Amino acid sequence: MARILPPAEYATFGAFWALAMVLGFGAFLPLEQELARRLPQLGDRRSVLRAGAGAAGVLALVALGVLALASPLVLRSFDGNVSSFVALAALCVVSAGQFLVRGAVIGTDRLVRHGGIMVLDALLRLGLAVLVFLLGGADSAALCWALVLAVALAHLPQLPAVWRRAVADSPPSAPDEGVSPRRFVAACLPLLLGSVCAQLLLNGLPVLVVAQSPETAEAAAGAFVAAFTLVKAPLAMVVPLQSAIVPTLTRLIVAGRRPEVLALLFKGGAALLGLIAVAVPVMVWLGPPVIALVFGDDYAIGGGDLALMAAGVLAHVGLVVVTQVHVARGRHGVVALSWAAALATAGLTWALVPAPVLGAELAFLAGSVAGAVVSGAALMMRPERPGRTP
Repeated sequence: MARILPPAEYATFGAFWALAMVLGFGAFLPLEQELARRLPQLGDRRSVLRAGAGAAGVLALVALGVLALASPLVLRSFDGNVSSFVALAALCVVSAGQFLVRGAVIGTDRLVRHGGIMVLDALLRLGLAVLVFLLGGADSAALCWALVLAVALAHLPQLPAVWRRAVADSPPSAPDEGVSPRRFVAACLPLLLGSVCAQLLLNGLPVLVVAQSPETAEAAAGAFVAAFTLVKAPLAMVVPLQSAIVPTLTRLIVAGRRPEVLALLFKGGAALLGLIAVAVPVMVWLGPPVIALVFGDDYAIGGGDLALMAAGVLAHVGLVVVTQVHVARGRHGVVALSWAAALATAGLTWALVPAPVLGAELAFLAGSVAGAVVSGAALMMRPERPGRTP
């Protein structure tokens, strides 16, 4: 996208992408997580899927309502482009089916199918973007619609087959638990709060940078959006796959193997600290020329900025992983608390730093660290009882 669009136009597309992650991924990830937690347990999968479908409809209405309330800010971030705004509304509807499919596939341990769907989604996004460029040139609104169409084509046609397979694989003696959409939505609400806070932390900052930067600094804002998108590329793998570890964690915790889970978390934390120690000097030294190579000379940004982004991304990885342990434990309130603490810390940091770009970088790092600390402390304080089903 950055090669197709000039920096100022890319800033508009970057704002759409960030809001798509908040209203699409952020609003509907709880649906995927709850399906991933419930479907591996012995129970009536048909009932769980029906409840999940009802919850998907409720979440779609919530996302559209939030979009309507935030329309003045959204349209300003889109430079008044109504077509991009309508594309974002369409994505809210498409995401309901997208995450219903993903949750059903993950919850039935069909991770190869899940990976195939994600690869298909990525190929369709790239292919349609190239097609739009060849047909219409540098049109950010058309690229927004290409993204929506790619998500729909990759997921919605697979829903009937995924549903039938999930029901067919139900254990023969599975009891009918009578999971209602109301219960399902109630379980999703704390996760929804946590997920929206997570996406606001991860993708809301670029929107604020674009919205708050004066016209004379639009190119710098576009450079920040492009660089932040590249530096947080590891999260493009970690964040979408976070629900995939929930079924395994659930089984370990129910089996009373909490020490193994904690040992893995400690090793992962040590590895992340080591990566931060290596990534910071590397980004200072090699970051700026790599950004110029990938995006072009118009996207100039300092090595210190890139080092802060890299440290924040690695801290964010730790926060994502440890919160999934709480999802598996059924402690959805702790998930919400962790992400809310992260967002509150980021907001305070943003308010204290006057420069938009530096404020966004420090806010992302401070928020991710604060959320990880809260989540880790909660995990150490609340041990599980073996054999308890979350």
